[in-house]
Amino acid sequence: MLMVGRHYWPHLFSDVASRTVRLADGLSRAGINVEVLTPRFASSWPEQICHREIVVHRPAAAPRSEWSMGRYLRHLENWLNEHVRHYDVLYSATMREEAAVVVETAHRNGCVAVVHHAGTGCEADTRYHVPIRHRRRLLAALQQADGIIVPRASTHQAMVAEGFRPERLHRISSGLVPGKGLAARSSESRSRARHCLAAVNSDLATHGDTVVVVVVGAMSESGGMMTVAETIPKLVNLWPDLRFWMIGDGPMRNELHRYLKYQGVRQNVAMPGTFVDLSEVLTAADLFVQCSANDAMDDFVQQAISASLPLVLADTPDTRAIISEFDECVGWCSELDTSSLYRAVRKLLTDPKSAQVAAERLRRELVQRRPYSDTIDGFMRLLESLMGSRSRVGQRRLGSSVVDFP
Repeated sequence: MLMVGRHYWPHLFSDVASRTVRLADGLSRAGINVEVLTPRFASSWPEQICHREIVVHRPAAAPRSEWSMGRYLRHLENWLNEHVRHYDVLYSATMREEAAVVVETAHRNGCVAVVHHAGTGCEADTRYHVPIRHRRRLLAALQQADGIIVPRASTHQAMVAEGFRPERLHRISSGLVPGKGLAARSSESRSRARHCLAAVNSDLATHGDTVVVVVVGAMSESGGMMTVAETIPKLVNLWPDLRFWMIGDGPMRNELHRYLKYQGVRQNVAMPGTFVDLSEVLTAADLFVQCSANDAMDDFVQQAISASLPLVLADTPDTRAIISEFDECVGWCSELDTSSLYRAVRKLLTDPKSAQVAAERLRRELVQRRPYSDTIDGFMRLLESLMGSRSRVGQRRLGSSVVDFP
């Protein structure tokens, strides 16, 4: 099986990249021979590496503009045409430009083509703006993928309404890794994690009783980083030693830095960039905040739940779907609303013991109901079904019908 994605290790600032790494590792442990195809973001990067015993191919330079996208897709297609005979399944981590190349190459060579819907809110694949010259090709390919994986009921319904054939859509939710719960968040573990992080980046140094709030995601207009930044001054007035760790990167990084400095709270905020593993960060933190449903819903929120970290989340249908009926275990705020976010954070920080008990209950319930093993089992069943169908009908050609969506 070859997994194709725009971002992979070590570029885990992307929620989708983190989900793809976790999925590749899980499928590999389940016995599937997994390899990864992804672009390289610097000429100094080697064209092939091995990460967690998985071979990662990086033959093409990453696209940095619409002009370079065509060149990137040509390089991707040439590499796939040359090596596709080694794989039975081609998988695209998103429904974006790479998906068209993956599906077309798979069907020309008798492979199974699987596409995975990614993103939520305005960053969802179904709302992604595709340039006109790539749009018709992408839509035609998506219609003829052997299987499209959708993680949420709302996404499933939206895709059916847009014209996707229901029999091609397969619901596989993103489950939770069990984790160690409260055992991993003991005072000793928390102190050890903070000490290690401070040694890596001095901005992450804290006192023993300092309260740390973690925000993970892209520093972009659609994310919630600026909303969190606008809330920080009021919270620091209540807790002067309160710290915020903004994990991620993006085009608004400099704007965020200037705003925090102007407000006089820059010393309360660390912006250390990205991490290839969030486990230490989540162990060291006291609260996880995500006030936008446009980011972090594919994997980062699930990681925070697995770490038994108290949560403040944006109140949206996609977020509610993740939490299920245990909404009393979470602090809810209106999406991208500073006043609502301030009230939710203040409530949880005022009673940290109750917040921690609720977080542990949420982890325990969701791990029992949606363990990550179910996610892997769902993928295995889907791949077996698609492989069986392909072997029965042989190498069939792509149809000629194309559905174009508005």
